[in-house]
Amino acid sequence: SRQQALRRIPPEAPHSTTATNPAPLHPTMPSRSSVSQFFAIRAQWLVWLCALGGLTAPLSRALPTNHVPWLQWLVELAAHWQWVYATLGAVAMGLAAWMLRRSAWRLAVPALVVAGSFVWQPATLPPAAEPDIANAKVLKVGTANLNLDTTDFTPLRQWLASADAPDVVFLQEFTELAQRALDDDTAIAARYPHRLAVPQPDPFGLAILSRHPLADARALQPRTDYDTLRLHATLLWQGQPVHLSALHPMPPLSSAYAQARDHALRDEALRLSQSGGLGVMAGDLNTTPWARGLWGAEQAQMRRAGPGVPTWPNAWGWLSVLPLDHVLASPGWQLVEAHTGPDLGSDHRPMVVRLVAR
Repeated sequence: SRQQALRRIPPEAPHSTTATNPAPLHPTMPSRSSVSQFFAIRAQWLVWLCALGGLTAPLSRALPTNHVPWLQWLVELAAHWQWVYATLGAVAMGLAAWMLRRSAWRLAVPALVVAGSFVWQPATLPPAAEPDIANAKVLKVGTANLNLDTTDFTPLRQWLASADAPDVVFLQEFTELAQRALDDDTAIAARYPHRLAVPQPDPFGLAILSRHPLADARALQPRTDYDTLRLHATLLWQGQPVHLSALHPMPPLSSAYAQARDHALRDEALRLSQSGGLGVMAGDLNTTPWARGLWGAEQAQMRRAGPGVPTWPNAWGWLSVLPLDHVLASPGWQLVEAHTGPDLGSDHRPMVVRLVAR
C-alpha cells in the first residue's frame, strides 16, 4: 500500500556541515587581562618619561652656560614644564599602581624624581606670623602683563579702581593705548598719582603705578639687541625707602636671549641687594622657578614672594601652566599672602602679593 511504500523511503538526511568550525563573524575580543597589561605598560612608560622631564630642572642649573650654550638652552626649555610632568606623572602613577598593585613599588624611584624636581625651587620669603601682621603695615604689590594686542582696558580699570587694588602695580607690554586708557580715568589718576611710565609699540613697554611717592625714578634703555627696557625707582613707604625694579626680559627664543634674560635678573637682584634696605623686583620674567634665572636671583639674596603659581597662558580665565610672572623681594620682607589677580583679558594672569617688613 501507499503507506508501506512511504515507509520504505529512507528519511531525508540532514544538511551536512563541514568538519571544521566556520570562521567567526566578529574578531575575537582581547581578554581583560591583556587590556590591563597594555595600559599598565604604557602607564609605566609615562612615569619614566615624566621622570626624565623632571631631571631637566636640576640639569639646567648644573650645565655651565659658557660651554655648549645651545644644549643648556634646550635643557632649560624642557625644564620649564614641571607642572606638566608632575600632573601627568601623578595620573600615570595612580593608574599603574591600580593595575600593577603589589609590583607598583618598582615605580617609586621615578615618582620620587618627579616630585623632587617639582618641589626643588629657589627659596621663598618666610611667612609672617599673625601678631606681626596685626601690628605692621602691609604693602600690596601687583604685576600684570597687559598683552600688546589688548585694546579693551575696562577690566584693568575696574581692577585698579576696586578696593582690592594693589598699592604698587608693575605693568608690562605697556602701550600708548594703555596709557591713554589710564589717563582718561580720573578715579585711577587720583588713586595712583605717582607713576613712571614708558609706553612702547613693542612688547617691552613698562610702567609703575604707585599710591605712595616715587623718588629717583629713571628708565634704563637697552644696551644691546638682547636687552630690554628696565625701570628703577625708590618708593617712599611708611617713612622708609623701598627700591623698585621693573623689567620684562626677552623670552628664551634662543640661547642668546636666555642668557641675556638671566644676566638681567642677576644684575637687578644684585643692584637691589647692594642698595641696602628693602627691595622689590617684579614683572613677567619669562622664566620659571626650575630654570637657572631665578636661582641666580636667589644667590643675590632676592626671594620669591609666594609659590610658583602658574600665570601663563590664561586659558578661560583660570587655567594656566607656567609660572612666568613673579614678585621677588629682599630678605627684609615677610610674606602675608600671594595669589593671582583677576582676568584682565590678557594671555597672562596678574600676580598679587602682600608683604610686611620684618
